[in-house]
Amino acid sequence: MSRPDRPTDVRFLHNAMQAESEWLLTRERDPTARAPSPESAAQYAELEDLLATLPSGSSDRRWQEDVLRAAAALASPSRPWWRTKAARWAMGGGMALAAAIAVMLLRPRAPALEIEVRHTGITRSAPDEYVIDDHLVVTARPRHSGDLRVYRSGKTLVARCPNGPGCKRSSHGEQTLEIMLDAPVQYQVILVDGANVDPSAGAEDASKYLEAARTVEARVIVYRTIDVH
Repeated sequence: MSRPDRPTDVRFLHNAMQAESEWLLTRERDPTARAPSPESAAQYAELEDLLATLPSGSSDRRWQEDVLRAAAALASPSRPWWRTKAARWAMGGGMALAAAIAVMLLRPRAPALEIEVRHTGITRSAPDEYVIDDHLVVTARPRHSGDLRVYRSGKTLVARCPNGPGCKRSSHGEQTLEIMLDAPVQYQVILVDGANVDPSAGAEDASKYLEAARTVEARVIVYRTIDVH
């Protein structure tokens, strides 16, 4: 049995940290990049969940301490291994990696669902009024596999991504839909993230689609209704 302070063990720890560091850098460009291990993926997902549950506009900074503690845990194993020579060699690199993860996660992230309405030249009573012939541009940034849909009056599916016309997908998983608002009704935008929902579910009814998504415990984001006049 090899001793834990031999050069081979040092190289193993170094290679593991290097693989995880390279994966984190790759995730900046491609959120779907495969983690070097299931454990790394689970730990990183836990840190993301901490940020996803933050209350908006809060002045309480305790959440930052929670994220930093979770990041530090990546470099703190469950047994007292710091007495070995290999561990001492790796400790500095592990803490540096944990700090890098925390800094990366604490940076502002683009919203998962972003809506833009491009106005036409039609006269309107207020700048934020939406009228027929305006263009709705929806950008989704799912963490995992995403299903983006736009419904008219909650009953008619007018656009979807990735399985619909007009859908644009970037190399790093971003989805974009652009449609013309062609009726004086309400439009509803829904993003389902992280679970496979039957493509036929809710084809003509937003409420049934939401029910199907929540049944499989997917992450669901519903944008406020858009009233078109």
